Amino acid sequence: MPTAWLKKNLLLVLLAIALPYLIIKSLNGGEFNTYLGAAEQLKLGKSCYHVWLQYGNQQGNSQYGYSPLFAALLIPATYLPVWLPPLLFLIADVFMLFSIFNLLFKWLEIDETNKVKVVILTLTFTLRLILHNFEMLQLNIFLLWLTLQSVDYIFCKNKTAFGSALLAFGINIKILPVVFIPYLIWRRKMAATFCTIVFVLVSLLATAVVWGFDFNAQLHQEWWAIINPLNEKYNSLQNLESYRLHGLSALIAAYFSKSENNTFQLLLADLPPKILTALINGARVVLILLFVLIAKMPFKPSITSKQITTETAYLLLVTPLIFPQQNKWAFVYLIPSFVVVFNSMFQNGFLKRRIELALLLVAFALLTLTTDGLIGKNLAYYAECLKLLTIGTLFVVPLLFIANVKNNKHSLG
Repeated sequence: MPTAWLKKNLLLVLLAIALPYLIIKSLNGGEFNTYLGAAEQLKLGKSCYHVWLQYGNQQGNSQYGYSPLFAALLIPATYLPVWLPPLLFLIADVFMLFSIFNLLFKWLEIDETNKVKVVILTLTFTLRLILHNFEMLQLNIFLLWLTLQSVDYIFCKNKTAFGSALLAFGINIKILPVVFIPYLIWRRKMAATFCTIVFVLVSLLATAVVWGFDFNAQLHQEWWAIINPLNEKYNSLQNLESYRLHGLSALIAAYFSKSENNTFQLLLADLPPKILTALINGARVVLILLFVLIAKMPFKPSITSKQITTETAYLLLVTPLIFPQQNKWAFVYLIPSFVVVFNSMFQNGFLKRRIELALLLVAFALLTLTTDGLIGKNLAYYAECLKLLTIGTLFVVPLLFIANVKNNKHSLG
């Protein structure tokens, strides 16, 4: 009886255990106070971009880089006690994490006996990234959940309009989920593609209803100036402002351009900016083209939920790599990939998979053991400068490809 009750109420038990931690983090405010500061600016009819914001008990000033619509939707939260919106957001994060795992389990049809093992191993490899999101009150868990829910509604529940609206909302908040629009075309989901584009356009115009078209246009021009991936500072000058950034642009710039901010580096060559940018874009193209090897049979809509999971996991895996200006917390997008990999290994003999185990050990060392909580701030500084987190993520790519091959053989057998 106690075991059955615990299984039924596991989420509530975990939430109760985590609540003191969540309360402490909510009192710090983190990035969520920046979002609320942007909402406060809009409430006063002022631009929330290119200004230093401070809200509540936030330590120091910061700048807002998400959409006008997201800031507008947070305006009601500015009337609440300053500690309450961040706490509610963190509690929602716990529920969304639980939902993410359940959704992946449903798609992969994971056996009950393997669920606990897959969760434990996935959390072992991604807990650092999850905690970064909790500590900084970042939106990446929310965006991951929103993207997976949109895929579920479009591909599995045949609710195109609702799924497209969710995907469009995610794209509006932060451009990262835009990679799923080409995927919808690849899988011949033309109605979903059309609806998503329409909903994106509607979301861009929504704030004009309150603030007028001129101010709305100004807000979006200022926002685009911040997020435009073609900006030189997001490519050849990626590490100029901070050594903490990750992704392909940060990785390649770290080893092939001389640092101008006196941070540690192992300079392999000092390339001209144009060549460096071409190298970065070439690496992005390679990762995008590798999707073709994962997602065979283009324009065929009738594929299994397991294949959808693998394809979705790959798109999420490469998203923080191909987009510039990504920090550690964005790599929580690795969760689906690890679920796919560990489920495949359990299905095909975990300890027999020597190549996968070797790759996993390297990935674990680079992704998890490089956190300052384990190796101290001094060594963690060097790990950040060397972009070990990004390199560790690249090791997950072959793991996902191997899992995809094994899963295809398993399904055929």
